[in-house]
Amino acid sequence: MVERIKKYGRYKDYYSFSCIEVKIATVITFVLIFLMFEFFSFYESFKVIESDIKQIIVVVIGGEFTLLGMSLAGMAIITSLISPEILSVINKIDREDTINRVLSHFEFSAFNFGVQISYFILIYFALISKREVIEKIPFIICSTIICYHFFFNLFYIISLIGDCIKINEIKTQSKQIASYEKTFYNIVNELRIDYLLALSLKEKGIKREQLLKDLYVMIDKSNLDDKPNIKEYLCNYYGNR
Repeated sequence: MVERIKKYGRYKDYYSFSCIEVKIATVITFVLIFLMFEFFSFYESFKVIESDIKQIIVVVIGGEFTLLGMSLAGMAIITSLISPEILSVINKIDREDTINRVLSHFEFSAFNFGVQISYFILIYFALISKREVIEKIPFIICSTIICYHFFFNLFYIISLIGDCIKINEIKTQSKQIASYEKTFYNIVNELRIDYLLALSLKEKGIKREQLLKDLYVMIDKSNLDDKPNIKEYLCNYYGNR
């Protein structure tokens, strides 16, 4: 996991201002921290609202377990929806390794939720231990980091919806290409079979009318569905040549 995070530079997502989730998380964190410490005296009244903070942490941990499950489910759904045939086409046309990059986003999201759940649990135990609150400056720094990480995780997983749409577009294009390749090879195979059949008929002196009769007999004896349409197709294909 760490190797893939390094390979695709996922750690840069924390501070890349080209990402909308970073911009939103930064603005919300700045506004929230400013209000908390300048207007609501969060540090001075922390002991008073400590029990409420513990309840909020418990709720957030439960919610993040749900979001962690969504990240893992997203990876499973993406990998299950893409067949080996479609994947081979995608690998031919996609030079940016989009599928693996998107999967690395889900993996990075799951990693972040795991980290945040872990330190929220540690914070919860620190709160119930009745220890003294740390100095104000370190307290503000820790609060800022925690708030930013929380909102970053929240909007990061929302942004993954766009990645899923991108994968669906690539999958649709790949299906069209795969369908075109199938049609192309079907035409080539039909030409090859027609050529071999023409040689065989010429060598054995069999006329196309006799060939159609023999084919009709074989179809009647088979368990094929829609026999009339099959006969009509063969009649149009071989009878009009």
